[in-house]
Amino acid sequence: MMRLLFLFSLLSTSLTLSSQSFLYEDRVYVDHIRSVQFHLSDLVTSLPIVDLNSPARLRLAFDDILGGDIDYSYRIIHCDKDWSPSQLDESEYLDGFNNEEVQNSDYSLGTLLDYTHYELLLPNNDVRWRISGNYLLVITDEDADEVVLTRRFMVAERKVSLGLTVERAIQVANSYSNQELDITINNERFPISNPRGELFVSVLQNGRWDNAQHNLQPQFVVGDNIRFDQTRRCSFIAYNEFRGIDLRSLRSRGFGIASVEVSSDGIIMVSELQPRRRKQVYTDYPDLNGSYVIESLRDPNADVRAEYVDTYFALESADMIIDGEVYILGKFNDWQVQPNWVMDYDFDDGYYYGNGLLKQGYYDYQFAIRREDGSIDIEHFEGAHFSTNNDYQAIAYYRTPMARYDRIIAVGNVRSNF
Repeated sequence: MMRLLFLFSLLSTSLTLSSQSFLYEDRVYVDHIRSVQFHLSDLVTSLPIVDLNSPARLRLAFDDILGGDIDYSYRIIHCDKDWSPSQLDESEYLDGFNNEEVQNSDYSLGTLLDYTHYELLLPNNDVRWRISGNYLLVITDEDADEVVLTRRFMVAERKVSLGLTVERAIQVANSYSNQELDITINNERFPISNPRGELFVSVLQNGRWDNAQHNLQPQFVVGDNIRFDQTRRCSFIAYNEFRGIDLRSLRSRGFGIASVEVSSDGIIMVSELQPRRRKQVYTDYPDLNGSYVIESLRDPNADVRAEYVDTYFALESADMIIDGEVYILGKFNDWQVQPNWVMDYDFDDGYYYGNGLLKQGYYDYQFAIRREDGSIDIEHFEGAHFSTNNDYQAIAYYRTPMARYDRIIAVGNVRSNF
């Protein structure tokens, strides 16, 4: 009965969209699509960035926890650097056929909650991209005529070299909390006549688009080196190492787990009570920089054998936040403050609690406040230390005045290490 009520709730609260209504960002539009991963096929924690002429492929995986057989199709849209659709026709950026069916699917095996697992590899025999740039992958439920998820990805050329370094913020006010990036592009083998008008860089922290820096422009050119000396603008709050929770085992308590309860009605895991870390001394420990990995210690075939776990989180807080709501954030929910990840406050014991359904694996997460003005405050509970290990990705876009789209001519990566 509990399971039937849960499935009915999913059906009644799902967001219905026409096949033409969606956002050009990473987003899931219906509640029954879970555990979405999009990455290089051989590296699950990577960003979906692939070289134009590389044999590497991108892998999309997701679950439909309503189970059954659904006809899902995929469509690829070329975008400008600001993630609006470019003016190109499909034939100009794709070889093959668009709007094809997602053909690889499997039913879950021996799990308490039935689900169907879907996978898509790109490029494939049906479609291949022809040019570099930003792309949006759109997955549609053909039966319901609704978009269920969208994912950004990038195809890059390697025309110039892009160097990145991370420094402690030079401004006194931010020197203990922020990290700044220096960017240099060497275009010795790829002449750029007007760097200040044709070259733009976006920088991401840990693969996140919600706090990315966009449209960074060169400040000066010395020979073949183009410098982006924008320390004040290309500055990020370093935050703290991510909290982690290990859901891989149903027989023992993994990292961050206080209790495990398995019954025929489902699986419940409760996290250890988490402290506020804003004024704590910084501690360096390994994390996934916000990402997550699907894995079960019971069976190596976690795609279809892993269970879904009702996961409870708890956060110490002496007082209730008056000017905002507290949320759980991570890559698993696209860094978005979603209603199903909001936390409630326990006045008697002085802590926040919230729960959600997660597939077995290891998850990084943070606690954040959405203030009344719409801003997201992560620092209140997590703190910020310039020594925190973060991954940064820089993407160089190039467009001449007569060109009709933005090319990606370089990608750079660096990890802060103080």
